[in-house]
Amino acid sequence: MHAQSEDSRMFSLGRTRYGGYLSLGVTLLGMGFIFMGASKGCAEAKPPETLAPAPQSISVYALSRGKGVPDQAREVLTQSRALLKAAQERGEVLRVVEQRIGIEGETRLCAEFFHAESESSRTLINRIQQLGKNVDLINIKVEPCPP
Repeated sequence: MHAQSEDSRMFSLGRTRYGGYLSLGVTLLGMGFIFMGASKGCAEAKPPETLAPAPQSISVYALSRGKGVPDQAREVLTQSRALLKAAQERGEVLRVVEQRIGIEGETRLCAEFFHAESESSRTLINRIQQLGKNVDLINIKVEPCPP
């Protein structure tokens, strides 16, 4: 026979009538805590259309690299502003916000649409994105306007 240590005699579950049930209960309780912790990070599955909502606003950034905003970037900003103001007059755009964001003329132009899912707003966003395509220091993002 092997010699029992003092700890094993103190916590011996095998010698009691309920030892098997007690160890099973402790094991199940531990597993319950593990599964509860694992499920905390799980999110409810949502259909794809709710994950990526339709665009509600667009921002056009004219940036610089220490020498001011380049002429091409200024031109894209001017054309975008004209398109957004015309859309605002037609009632398609709720508001247009222009904000200077740097000391060298860097500017953020943002427009919020009345109907984000409308064909006219999608067309306008695509047109502005095409204006800024391959133009250095122009950044166009579909994002919320500042309050």
